[in-house]
Order: sequence, then C-alpha cells, then structure tokens
Amino acid sequence: MAQDLSARYELVEKVVKAGGTAGEDCDYTELKAALDDIADNSARKRYVLRILNGIYDLSNDGNLYLGLKSYVELVGQSRGGVRIVKRDDDYSDAKAVFDTAYYGQRIEYASLRNLTIVSYNLKAPVHIDDEYLQGTIELLDCTLINENTPDMGNYQNGLACGLRQGQRVVARGVHSNGMLWMHNGFEAYAGEGCRFELYNCICPYIVIGELITYGNETIIVEGCRAEFLRYLYIKGVAVQQLRSYVQSSFSFELRGNSIDYVEAVTTLDLGYTSVPTAFDELCGGKWSISDPQIHRFVRNTGSADIGKGNLVSRSGDGVKRWAPGERLYGTALDAISPGEYGMVQDRGIVFIQTHPDMAIYEDEPVELDSSGCAVRQGSGAKIGEARGWYAHGDRLLKVKLT
Repeated sequence: MAQDLSARYELVEKVVKAGGTAGEDCDYTELKAALDDIADNSARKRYVLRILNGIYDLSNDGNLYLGLKSYVELVGQSRGGVRIVKRDDDYSDAKAVFDTAYYGQRIEYASLRNLTIVSYNLKAPVHIDDEYLQGTIELLDCTLINENTPDMGNYQNGLACGLRQGQRVVARGVHSNGMLWMHNGFEAYAGEGCRFELYNCICPYIVIGELITYGNETIIVEGCRAEFLRYLYIKGVAVQQLRSYVQSSFSFELRGNSIDYVEAVTTLDLGYTSVPTAFDELCGGKWSISDPQIHRFVRNTGSADIGKGNLVSRSGDGVKRWAPGERLYGTALDAISPGEYGMVQDRGIVFIQTHPDMAIYEDEPVELDSSGCAVRQGSGAKIGEARGWYAHGDRLLKVKLT
C-alpha cells in the first residue's frame, strides 16, 4: 500500500501580495508581517508563504535584516517577478536582506525559492552565521544581487555563510553577481562537520574559508559555472594555535562543473591580502582539492624534473617539461620527478609568465615564445586567449587554454 505522506504533517499556505488587500486577494501585503504572525510552526505543522509578483521593499525599515523561521518556506510566484529589496542609506556589515538570527529561534529547516533578492549597503543578500541553524537551509532557483560598489565593504558577497557542526546549506540553481562563500567555525569538534552544497549555480567565484583545521566538513560543487574556486586558509586566528596545520578540514566533491581554475590561498586578514596557490605550505606540495574537469593526475615520462608552475607537453601516456616547438599541454601544479605522478592543469585558466616588453589585451590570442613566455599570437600555435589586460612588467598572465 502506498504511504500517505500528507499524513506526516499539516501544511498551511498563506499568500503575500505587495499592493494587495489583506482578506480579499491575499493574507498579507508585507513579508515581515507574514513571518511575524507564524507562531506554531514545527515539523508537524509547516508553512508555505506564497509570494506573488511584485517589489517587497525593506529599505531603511530600521531592522538589520529579515529573518527565517523553522519549517517555513518562502516561495515566489516567479524568479524575476518577485524582488525582495533592502537598500539602506547607511552601510553596515551587520545587515543583510535575510539572516537566520532575527527571531533567535532554532531552525531545523527553512527555504527560499524562486526569488530575486537585492541588497545595497549591506553585508549580503543572504547571510547565515550563528548557532540558530540546527539543520538545513535551502536556496532554490534564487537570484542574489549585491549592489555594493568596490569602495564599500562586502561588495562581492552573494551568499555568505559561517557554518558550524551539523549545519547544512544547499543552493540549487542560484545565480549571483557576487561570490558564494562559506567558512567553518572556530570550535574544535569530533565527528561529522558542516555541509555546503552548490548545484547548478552561476556566480563569479566560489570561496571556501578555513578558520581552524579539525573537522570533517563536506563541500559539494556540481554542475556550477564560476571563474574560480578558492580554498582560503585563514592564518593568524588565535584559536588556530590549538592544532598545527596537517590537512584541510574539507572534503571536496567536484562534479561536472565549468570552473576555469582552482586555487589555494593563505591569508592573515580574512582574504584582503593573500598568497596565491600556496600549496607547498598548505599541503606539503599536494593539492587539497582538484576539479576533474580541468586537472589530470599524470606521470612525468620525461628525463627532467618538472617544477611547480612549469609548462608541460605530452609525452607518451604522460607529460614532460615543455620545450620550444612542442605543443603546450598545460601547467604543473606539483613538482614531479621523472617517473613520479603529480597534478597538471590541462584546461581552463592557467597562469603563464609574460614577456616584459609585450602588451596583451583582453581576449587576444596568445602563443609562447622560445623561452616559454606568453606573447600576442603571430605565426606560432595559439595556446589560448588572454583573460584580463596585461601591459608591461613582470607578472603572470591569465590564459584561457584552447
């Protein structure tokens, strides 16, 4: 006999309509009023707030943010038609459009679905960083827009999470003009940690920050598009002295993504300054994460050592150090002795030394000169296209491999 799932809990639906008339064409005209009125929500009595198309303006309302409640789902009529906006006149990184802390209640499950959420002069459209979450929060088919400018704090935040043991945040089909990022907590613990899961999301980049190494955190990134995925190891936090760095707390599961490059970064000040691709310090020369879409674990089948960052070409079923006239395969992310295995990036964006006298512009085709420096393509083989603008000097060029 088929089980009647509806008998598991009571489901109450309420309609919210901006500009409507409560009691006639809707139950509420404001989101906060609808949330405030819910007092008997539980696993046995769940609520859905159906939000009709319109603009729900929370700007300068005197609140730091709008809250979430346990077993309450906010579901928009259409993703682009429902816009929840908070544009405050004064900046504060304590503010967000949505935050789990507002009601000060335990949240076992909550969700935001089919909404566009816009923030200005705030930390982020959605911020989750407290003890109140004791289960799962889902963001489904939402668009997160952070309108802060580069001269303001947190202008790059879309979804900002600080997660603790047992907490889980899932984003499916989320689009953002800012980063999707999380960091773990300060407290040491044993057993299962937190989970941060991104499926079919589109954003400029994804950042995972580590405050202390101790845990069993799970990061899933599947079917997502981003320029890069960064593992941010945050040094200088006093509590980190409890344990020396041994291994990342995070278990990364990367599947079917379109991510141009993956990097690890050490920072002393939460990412404002950093040391890119510092894997020697972090992981004894080995990557803590890799994306099978852009990385290959291969053997050095040549006779010379391959250094970290060296250009490589194919050699039989492996690779060797690149030499003039050979076709570029990628760049080495490990030091690889002859006969040994290491990680090579063979697609996406790689970083290549550029000839100091050569100006290269965004999207220009690039080739290698005889010394292995990137130059504007002339008569040689194209290896890729420039990402970002390079004038003169001594720095690396981002090259999207062909």
